[in-house]
Amino acid sequence: MLAAITGCAALTALTLAYGTWAAIPYGAVPAVVSATLLLWTVACWPRSRARLARPLALAGGLSLLTTTFSAPPSAPWGSVWRLAEMAVLLMLLAVVARWAPRRQAVTAGVVAGAAVATWTLPLIPAPSVLPLAGAAAFWALPVLGAAVVGGYPRLVEHRRLRLVIETRRSQQLELARDLHDFVAHDISGIVAQAQAARFVAASDPGQALPALERIERAGLHALASMDRTVRMLHEANGNGITRPDAPDTLDAPEPPAALTPQEAPAPQEAPTPEAPTPKAPTPKGPPPEVTPRPEPLPGVDQLPALIERFTAVGATEARLTMPPATPGTLSRETSSTAYRMVVEALTNVRRHAPGAARVEVTLTPAVRNPATHPVPALKIEIQVVNDAGAAPATALRTRRARDGHGGRGLNALRERVQATGGTLSYGPYEGGWRVLAVFPQTRTLPQETT
Repeated sequence: MLAAITGCAALTALTLAYGTWAAIPYGAVPAVVSATLLLWTVACWPRSRARLARPLALAGGLSLLTTTFSAPPSAPWGSVWRLAEMAVLLMLLAVVARWAPRRQAVTAGVVAGAAVATWTLPLIPAPSVLPLAGAAAFWALPVLGAAVVGGYPRLVEHRRLRLVIETRRSQQLELARDLHDFVAHDISGIVAQAQAARFVAASDPGQALPALERIERAGLHALASMDRTVRMLHEANGNGITRPDAPDTLDAPEPPAALTPQEAPAPQEAPTPEAPTPKAPTPKGPPPEVTPRPEPLPGVDQLPALIERFTAVGATEARLTMPPATPGTLSRETSSTAYRMVVEALTNVRRHAPGAARVEVTLTPAVRNPATHPVPALKIEIQVVNDAGAAPATALRTRRARDGHGGRGLNALRERVQATGGTLSYGPYEGGWRVLAVFPQTRTLPQETT
């Protein structure tokens, strides 16, 4: 409102000063309009920066009308008003390129840029194609500069927002993988035990108690996995929790600086038997909160416990074949990915082959042809093989398939294995199913273990 009143007052003052509207100098009216728009932008900042595109397009249109229909001045300094108008339009164009919505910014930029590029065309004495094109190209350079000044920070901000969105998406996918790899494994064990307890409760109620105990243990494992995932989220949010592989950096007290003889404290007298020894004041208030460290992610060294839990929960017997020195030959990331691969394979056995009688989990060094590769391969093969299940699909499995669940675990696991430099394959094998992964090692296994 203040800018509109100011603009009307300026136009009225011009009319009164020169007597008639026709006597107003060339370009004075669009210059006053542009200056009024600049005043409004400054007075209403920052609200005006997103609403400046349409007023700038109107100001540019008025400038184009002045260039097209107004008679050029005859005095040498007759175009000073227009030169000031172009400076204001360029400043407003930079603001629009930085803050206005994209479509509105493009429209306003085209109109205002055309006004700036063509304002000198009526001033050329003998107009021809080449001088007109040269003048328009010359004044198009400031338009391009204003667009770059406003558009480059906008591009940087857009890229930053894209990076934030992609980072959040990556964290969401990481969380989904953790929930799928660890929590879903324990939950599927709970479901299997609950189904088994339901079937045996009617015929042999005494067998239901061990099943409930196994359900309790699986639930505790699921809670522990959920707690680890939540702590990973807190770590990503930057609340001070360190990474599991970060070294312990405890704040050790610094040694006191040596005191000069002038600063040395005077020796204190020993307390007399009559005077009791003063006690140190007890600090008041709650004890300082200690930030817990998250447990490290499980690796292949925890495969024996995983196999034991899997065998205890269901009717399928799992057996592990692994050289004792295998955990020391894998990096932390590779060991964690290998553990996830076995968890995913066992979870799929429980879901899709509930009647499988045997599961073989084998970790062996990758074998190469010694004739072509005399140096042993720094790779290890991990395969999980189960026989064909004879039991029909359970109601939960059928419902999950109907609702579109499942099928994402192996694809996500393949991406994770490839990120560590390995390969993953899976498919039917001898009437059952096999999941085979090859991981790189940091060193080969000792000869006695291979």
